[in-house]
Amino acid sequence: MIVSILDYGAVGDGVTKATRSIQAAIDACAEHGGGTVLVPKGNYLSGTLLLRSNVTLHLEAEGRIVSSMEEADFTAPEGSDELELSEGQGSRALLSARHAVNIAVTGLGTIDGRGEQFLEPEDGVSDYVLLPLGQFRPKLIDFEGCTNVVFRDVTLYRASSWGLHMTGCRTVTISGIKILGQQRGPNNDGIDPDCCQDVHISNCHIETGDDCIVVKTTKYGAERYGACENITVTNCTLMSHDSAIKIGTETHADIRNITVTNCVIRNSNRGVGIWVRDGATIENMLFSNLIMETRLFSDEEEINRQLRWWGKSEPIFITAERRNGGQLPPGSIRNIRFHNIIAETEGCIYLEDSEESVIEDISIRGLRTKLRRVSGYPGGWFDTQPSARGVFAHHIPALFCKHARKVTLSDIEVVWGEDKSEHWSNAVYAEQVEDLMIRGFRGAASDAEHSVIELHRVRDVVVEGSRAERGSGVFLKLADTAAEELALLNNDLSKAASAVQAADGAPVTGYFSTGNRLSAEGGARDA
Repeated sequence: MIVSILDYGAVGDGVTKATRSIQAAIDACAEHGGGTVLVPKGNYLSGTLLLRSNVTLHLEAEGRIVSSMEEADFTAPEGSDELELSEGQGSRALLSARHAVNIAVTGLGTIDGRGEQFLEPEDGVSDYVLLPLGQFRPKLIDFEGCTNVVFRDVTLYRASSWGLHMTGCRTVTISGIKILGQQRGPNNDGIDPDCCQDVHISNCHIETGDDCIVVKTTKYGAERYGACENITVTNCTLMSHDSAIKIGTETHADIRNITVTNCVIRNSNRGVGIWVRDGATIENMLFSNLIMETRLFSDEEEINRQLRWWGKSEPIFITAERRNGGQLPPGSIRNIRFHNIIAETEGCIYLEDSEESVIEDISIRGLRTKLRRVSGYPGGWFDTQPSARGVFAHHIPALFCKHARKVTLSDIEVVWGEDKSEHWSNAVYAEQVEDLMIRGFRGAASDAEHSVIELHRVRDVVVEGSRAERGSGVFLKLADTAAEELALLNNDLSKAASAVQAADGAPVTGYFSTGNRLSAEGGARDA
């Protein structure tokens, strides 16, 4: 069955409300066993629509469903908990579905949330977060408990809140869609699989102020649908003032079996971010063949406003610590792989858990990261929001790792731009790490005053097949790290002023060394 919303009285003048007409067409199609509801050329003003089982909503190329600005036009579907769902975001949306099967939204048309009208106006110059004008900001799309869901080719434009939120959905295909959010808009996530299973996202272009793709397990979703698992993201282009790919922060149930591959991330605050905060386990994830371009936005020294972006230009960000006021340990992160990454950034690769929650089995292989200045902000901050520490001052190494176990860094190249920040430091800085393997490293510190690699309270370290760049000072500095915990194998450290040194400047002996080409201070070569 194919029906047009025009047959049910819809008027596409952008002024006359078409909510009842569109809903009548959807209902009639469902009552006759399903089919396709056509949205032809025109601007159709609407409040909440409920998509039903076996119905495809097809928007023709110039067909546009446009959000009403009146709160009374938006209702929570029956069975939704308006107060409980998703950190206060609520369940009111322009397009909703509840426990439906075989549903789709297709076509080259647009669903327009008019997000810019819910926010303070742009000034055309700044990059800080725009503040909402009121509490009412509906989602663009909100599906719950649905099975066999398809989104194909549509454009989701200017969501005022979350763009495409799916809670507890199964077997979802999202292909070829465009999400064009306001770049300075808060909470306008692109795609949020929440406690979903078997979700496939491909060939999409997403621009948002908030995160582009967020895999999470909210408290509401976890209580009803359990873990979020089996998610694939491929062949996408992403741009965000927060994270392009985000796992967490809401982790009330486990998140596992995620792959992200063949994506380009540009002009973003963070590339890939993984948070655990609510006691679950995040595991079994592979991120590969990614090109990332990250930068700073609205540094704390520049502006102090009610809302601010999360992130300090980290291409990769992994964190496990308690929320501010959290009562339970944050949870676990394990078995995460990053392969074949090219990054240009103003921040560091950041891997940190806490003493009560140690990340483990993290591998980064085939990474080239270049630190360069583009934003004009000074940097020198770490940002672990949401947490008790929040944003705090810190030197910026190319790769930072703390409270971790079984970390492997293979084929890593670190490059520093000519216009260097005073906050940049080591190529690798590790603290309270056990079982650290650095293999095939090439690079230098930001300047000769810093060691290339600095280790604090680190156990079981192997540095193999690595090379110091010309002009390096100390290659490896040890602080509260016993020499017998270190093995140097087949490295070329001849261009460094010193191979291994203690934090107080004293020489270090007693570590295992073989096949190395050392600096003049350390001898021409050891056996």
